[in-house]
Amino acid sequence: MRLRGTCAGTQPPRSPCARAAVQAARVLQAIQPAARGTDESAMEPERSEPPRTADGPAPWADGADAPGPSDAGARALLAHIDEAAPCALALARWMHAHPELGLAEHATSARYREQLTALAFRIETPCDDMPTAFVARRPCPDAQRAPLCVALLAEMDALPGIGHACGHNLSGPASLLAAEALAAVLDPTQLDLRVVGCPAEEIGIGKKRLVEAGVFADVDAAMMAHASDMRRAHRLFLGNRKLEVHFEGRASHAAAYPEQGRNALDAVVAFFVSLGLLRQQLPPQVRAHGIISDGGQAPNIIPEYTAARVWVRSLDAQLLDESVERVLACARGAACASGTQLRIGEEAGGSPPMRPNLPLAHCYGRQLAALGLAETGHAPGESIGSSDITHISRVVPTIHPNFPICAPGERLELHTRPFAEATASPLGEAGLLEGARALALTVLELVRSPGLRAQVAAAVGDDGWADGHRAGASRAG
Repeated sequence: MRLRGTCAGTQPPRSPCARAAVQAARVLQAIQPAARGTDESAMEPERSEPPRTADGPAPWADGADAPGPSDAGARALLAHIDEAAPCALALARWMHAHPELGLAEHATSARYREQLTALAFRIETPCDDMPTAFVARRPCPDAQRAPLCVALLAEMDALPGIGHACGHNLSGPASLLAAEALAAVLDPTQLDLRVVGCPAEEIGIGKKRLVEAGVFADVDAAMMAHASDMRRAHRLFLGNRKLEVHFEGRASHAAAYPEQGRNALDAVVAFFVSLGLLRQQLPPQVRAHGIISDGGQAPNIIPEYTAARVWVRSLDAQLLDESVERVLACARGAACASGTQLRIGEEAGGSPPMRPNLPLAHCYGRQLAALGLAETGHAPGESIGSSDITHISRVVPTIHPNFPICAPGERLELHTRPFAEATASPLGEAGLLEGARALALTVLELVRSPGLRAQVAAAVGDDGWADGHRAGASRAG
């Protein structure tokens, strides 16, 4: 494998990049041939043979604008990704070993910026309240605006206690790797390319703040690829309302004067009993789940205060709001029955349902086909949770496809220790490379196809999730 130098911030001969080079060829072949429907020769870094599916050479669905495997530009992109893979894999391994929580991703953000600066991207910090966020822009020597502006999203935060159990150590480096290849192949006059460093996804606020700061005001498409046990081009997210429910009663001695109290614990228990009964009447597209966050202080005191946190989710914005009102009715009834006062609040970090963009998702799917990678057949609304990327989808065409990091047919759940371990495995690293390749090829097709760009732009505002995609979230995360 040919390397174009070391990663930013490392020194030969024992840099992460140098160590990664020894293993990179194996990782490039780690996707199972059966899953790809191709023979071993298709995995070689130099790609002397075009990718194949089980039925033969991978087809391209939409005519001459699509960069098939025989296209010189596509081959150049894939070659750059293979050459730069060791740096991306070294970064992913470093992140796995050094997880950082939301809004505290200082070292990770610094490494992202360092690598992008070495590629001649100009770094900006758009949010004073999020110093780890950034926008990396490739400067254009001409005053004219490129016909297409694409933002590749690079997440960075980990989960408390279990590290990178959501795979941001793969999705972030995949976006950087795709950006490096695109910057090497496409002129700035063809593509206004940006990498957006996105902190605090796990607490649901990072991308919302970036949208509010105007980061995506002139962006034509935003995208990233995320680790999973699935391979799918079109993936949805549930909208999420995060409720806070507070019951205020009157304390008294639980044995001597219980009749003098107003039991706030009774109120919160009655609320959850009502919520449990309500679930059987809610539509299958709705999720409602919560915890008692404050249940009192001591057994010999009638609790004067209790609190609960409840999240309500749905793919349909109207159905979500209606369901929230029914949940709050349960809280009001519990307060009335227990003689307590009710206060209702809503946490930061809620998000609207994902607004799909089917032309853009189908474009990504064509790149998978060209690479000889068959989707796993999961519905867009299957096994989904919520994410702050939905804020971006409301203002710009956005996709969030999945790449697998486990063997075909294996079940691997997000936010678990096994998932975190899988992100550091050969299959996890192969998934990173798959995501980078498919993202880069998707952008290349957008650059070359004005017709596709028009379709993507026209799909904005069409919630479209109901056209055959009302699959319930059977395994919400």
